[in-house]
Amino acid sequence: MNFENKVCLVAGNLGKLKKDKFTCGLGGLIAQQLVADGAQVVAIDLDYEVAKACAASIGGKIKAYECDLLKDRTSEETDYIDDRGKAKTTVKWTDNPALEMVEKIIASFGKIDAVISNFDYFEQARVDNSSEEFYEKMKQMNVSPTFHLLAAVREQLSLQRKTQGTYAKIVIITNIMGKAGMSLGSIYSAFKGSMVGLTKSLAREFARFANVNGVAHGPLSEKKMQGPKDRVKKNYMATQTEMSNLPLTIKNIAPLARFLASDDAAGITGQVMNVDGGLWLKLES
Repeated sequence: MNFENKVCLVAGNLGKLKKDKFTCGLGGLIAQQLVADGAQVVAIDLDYEVAKACAASIGGKIKAYECDLLKDRTSEETDYIDDRGKAKTTVKWTDNPALEMVEKIIASFGKIDAVISNFDYFEQARVDNSSEEFYEKMKQMNVSPTFHLLAAVREQLSLQRKTQGTYAKIVIITNIMGKAGMSLGSIYSAFKGSMVGLTKSLAREFARFANVNGVAHGPLSEKKMQGPKDRVKKNYMATQTEMSNLPLTIKNIAPLARFLASDDAAGITGQVMNVDGGLWLKLES
């Protein structure tokens, strides 16, 4: 896959920064591979320090941007009459961090060819023990960043299609639990499922100027998460099934996200593809 002259925005799960040591996450690995493929990468995360550390660890054509994707946007509505004499209302954003960031990216690089969004926050709780604060936090961490980001790039991608003839790619990374459901994880699963619905809806809404696809990955071997369990050497591995004897890692997921962000995936849109080592097959059986 060739990403020469492409500008790719990679957002979320870039990695972890602890005592000045950076550990690459799924987003960071995707960014690293895109840089190796010739792309100019823009990296953002909920923590700007993490984004900067990711960019420094990768080096080359990657730049970190600061953006508060959790902040609520504020706007003013203005009524106007269109050229057909119809009364309409337009929204003017008075405070929109994601849109401000997009404008800075365009000022620096002139375009955005691909957006890969990967925000994930997991906690378990019985549905009857889930407080409103818990619900709002899960929504804010799993939904708000992707929503704010994709809302901010919409008009820019549409403009690029009209003025430059380019066709953008959007990849939304979610979790297989958004399709399968999860015991004691109904709220987490619900918000992951919302990413499936968002992918399919935006594929329709963005059809004129972008492909929109999703990647639903299974539980990762380095994370503790409840799921189908097979005993392996006296340990339970939620990522291992009869269909695959390999524990699932970010290295298994990054290639599909990269492919869907490339021109090679031009004929694919509105799809949410699983990377789960066969877990979905086991759940269906």
